[in-house]
Amino acid sequence: MARQPGPVSLDSDGSVGFSGFLNQYDEESIEYFFRKNWNKLTSSRSISLNFGDCRGFDSVAAVLIFRYIRRLEADGIRVEFSNLSSDGAEFFDSFRQNEPRTEKRKPRHGFRQHFEDVGEHVLDFVRTVRGLVDFALETLTVLFHTICRPVSVRWPLVFYYMEQTGVKAIPIIMVLCWLLGSILGYQAGYQMRNFGAELYMPALIAYSITWEIGPMLAAVLVAGRSGSAFAAEIGTMKVRQEVDALSVMGFNVFSYLVTPKMIALMCVMPILVLLANFSGLLGGLLAGGVFLGMPASIYLAELGKALIPMDIYWGMLKGILYAVIISTTGCYMGMRVRGGAAAVGRATTSAVVVSIFLVIVSDALLSILFIHIRPGLSM
Repeated sequence: MARQPGPVSLDSDGSVGFSGFLNQYDEESIEYFFRKNWNKLTSSRSISLNFGDCRGFDSVAAVLIFRYIRRLEADGIRVEFSNLSSDGAEFFDSFRQNEPRTEKRKPRHGFRQHFEDVGEHVLDFVRTVRGLVDFALETLTVLFHTICRPVSVRWPLVFYYMEQTGVKAIPIIMVLCWLLGSILGYQAGYQMRNFGAELYMPALIAYSITWEIGPMLAAVLVAGRSGSAFAAEIGTMKVRQEVDALSVMGFNVFSYLVTPKMIALMCVMPILVLLANFSGLLGGLLAGGVFLGMPASIYLAELGKALIPMDIYWGMLKGILYAVIISTTGCYMGMRVRGGAAAVGRATTSAVVVSIFLVIVSDALLSILFIHIRPGLSM
């Protein structure tokens, strides 16, 4: 069966002529024409597309023609338009403006380029910290005004996040701290027994757990559980443009999305630290009784000699600071999401990494301060 003449033709002067109305039924004809005459088209340096006999455009046919135009231009052939209507010009202009562009980065080799890459990463980190500080200041300002007006707090949502970040985190935190206390007690007691100093094992466990390990481990676990959840939740809302919708409707995004999470985490974090300390000390009791044969009465008596109430309160105060850091970082990384699902994943990863980094930095600074304010300690 002979093919009917299509709306595309190759004129004697080498120009391509289009006629009729280019609708979706002409797609096959356009494909057939370009495949048949591709060698002739690519043999010349310039091609003229004549739309003088074309009575109308269809988006599907226009996209197909533009695709072949880009292939010709990629081969170094200049493509010109003649007798193109305003509608057709708008089609091709919009295609050029909105076509995806992939920038081909030149391969970076050499000593200098590696330093440039390091500098770019450092600059990006500085920008992230700077944006995080601005976000934290604005969040704390909104939090202060919210606390002054307790009626404006979304308490059902606060209770929901308290359950998600606090109650459901208790098992994993207590189990890990108990195991860590047991391991630390066994290792410390094993070494101290060589010097006949195993009686000091409870004091070592008490200081290690209450000063550093309990609050730090609780903060790291909460950052992994809750910080990532905050970033993923707000990041998904950013992708779906729900945050923009809340802003258009007049809602304060900080008081609506950020402060309930921060208040909830500030309420549960001291309790989680207290439970982490208790579990760690209980693990030390197990190690002392099983591996060292130390009676529970002696272990508890040595704990009473070593610890003062300030050791417990200090860890709980650090928990409040860690809660502010984790909630602010998670919400900030979610707020800065741009793009699709991949951006949400990157924001979640960044929230966990940056939260843990800031928690460790703040813990180091607080440890130096604690040495100077706790009675009985001096450098």
